Amino acid sequence: MERSLKGKLVATRSKSVSKKKILIRGPRGECQTVNIFALESSALEQVLTRSLDLASNRESKIIKSENKIMVVRFPLEVGGTIKSVYMKQHNALSLGHRLASLCCYPSAAMRSLSGAVTLLEKGYATAAPVAAVEYRRCGVLLKSLYFSEELAGAKTIETFWRDELSALKGAAGKTKRRVFLRSLAQLFRSLHENGIYHNDLKASNILVPDRGASSETIFSLIDLQGLRKCLFVSSRRRIKNLAQLNRTLGVHLTWTEKLFFFKSYEDRRFHDRRKKRALVQRILDQTNRQIMRESQRRAAAEPCPCVEVSPKNAEGRGQTTPLSPGFFPLPARWRTFRCMHRRLGSGDDFRRAQGGRRSGNSTL
Repeated sequence: MERSLKGKLVATRSKSVSKKKILIRGPRGECQTVNIFALESSALEQVLTRSLDLASNRESKIIKSENKIMVVRFPLEVGGTIKSVYMKQHNALSLGHRLASLCCYPSAAMRSLSGAVTLLEKGYATAAPVAAVEYRRCGVLLKSLYFSEELAGAKTIETFWRDELSALKGAAGKTKRRVFLRSLAQLFRSLHENGIYHNDLKASNILVPDRGASSETIFSLIDLQGLRKCLFVSSRRRIKNLAQLNRTLGVHLTWTEKLFFFKSYEDRRFHDRRKKRALVQRILDQTNRQIMRESQRRAAAEPCPCVEVSPKNAEGRGQTTPLSPGFFPLPARWRTFRCMHRRLGSGDDFRRAQGGRRSGNSTL
């Protein structure tokens, strides 16, 4: 296949990519250019021309809706048949992203399409890509859409472990859980050895499709805008991927199961006790850092209540009345510290949560 990615032709071994450019009117009457990079013949051009907002259709179902990202599922004619398709919309809100789009920096949808093609070429499973769409005005990227087919009956590895494996008892259940963990560890090791790095390799981005009568466990990777092909994956990136899985799937695993997973991933290094402890400690430290970043991000997103002191009454006491969150906005760092200090309690608890080593309350 030959696909055009920002003016660069890359040869692949699958289907051909067709590029189309159409002009539409935006919600305010401005002229926008829509670039469609399609892998499959579909009715996507007619749908985009007819409807400016796919989420407003009656047959569409919104799965996730945020300021930057929206995920919608709707039926679409692909290859002559009606299939259930997922659309992930990435909004270019920051000025930096919009200016970078003028300098041949690929959009998130194009990076997802490139990542899907890379995985399929290397023999890994992922949701079948359909197309990538870019909305631009005067060459500046406004938003990008990535379309992929639905994996019917697929579950995240976290849901699959909780529903199908954790309830199994006896030696048969232990064997199935270990086979699952070994297959997952081999996936991670194979990706890293082939120079494929996924910057968000958490449990919700790894799916287990419906196997039917087959007993082989096949994993599918999604959310591919951060996937890249490297000459080699550094040790820091490997630890980051292992910590991401430990932070998400690790809450459902026992210590023995986690050590078995790490042993299956690093078979040679795990025979040396010193290297094993060093590896586990690095994963613990990275896991604690990721947990703290996630807590800070959530705390900064939540409104921090402010208090206004009214003039003194007849008794000489001032009354406090809560203000709206936007009355006296604080800088993001101050709001993050205040909200986290309020939740964690004393300063010792805050420092203990930041360090992670002293408290011992880690996911692994």
